[in-house]
Amino acid sequence: MTKSDDDGNVSQLHRAYQAKTVEALSESYDRWAGEYETHMKNVGYAHPAMVTSMLVRHLPAGARPILDAGAGTGIMGELLSAMGYAEIIGFDASNDMMAAARAKKIYADLKQMFLGRPLSYPDDHFAAVTASGVFTEGHAPLSGLDELVRVTRPGGLLVFSLGPVYLGEAFEKKSEALESTGIWHLVDASKPYNSTPLADALICQVFVYRKDDA
Repeated sequence: MTKSDDDGNVSQLHRAYQAKTVEALSESYDRWAGEYETHMKNVGYAHPAMVTSMLVRHLPAGARPILDAGAGTGIMGELLSAMGYAEIIGFDASNDMMAAARAKKIYADLKQMFLGRPLSYPDDHFAAVTASGVFTEGHAPLSGLDELVRVTRPGGLLVFSLGPVYLGEAFEKKSEALESTGIWHLVDASKPYNSTPLADALICQVFVYRKDDA
């Protein structure tokens, strides 16, 4: 891969990081949808595999339903399906990204929704929620975790990656606020890893939380 190819692979990602509104983010991914998977494979995109691996550690295959928050083109859905999770529901900000996911015929349902805003799922519904590459710069705010916790059933899991912008004090405060009120507790965490090892150094982590019983 040449330097110019590498620049092309990451330039769209940088534009997405710079989005100031959910509408701008959606438009950015709509424009990117046709080349997204090629670009991300070329930078060694690690989030989906890391999130799937951490989920498999703690949730038996066959548990259902699973929510893929920020489903994009369905990379997470493919991995979840391959690991034996059959009923996968997804949402994303970009309709064009979801068109690619829908074509894979993996998801039981896909809808356009935005993390940081109310989700149209019932309380205590999902066996697990995954979010791969969603909680990062220019994407979902940490307040989006509140809705993901709400739709997870008691005893269910939340498995999500965190980008560098949130690692440290920002997430520690959010996690402690939810833990102190008996909403969730930490189950597991990956070691820091580079989410785009063939391009930029973006050091991230994956966390696994369990929703506490009411």
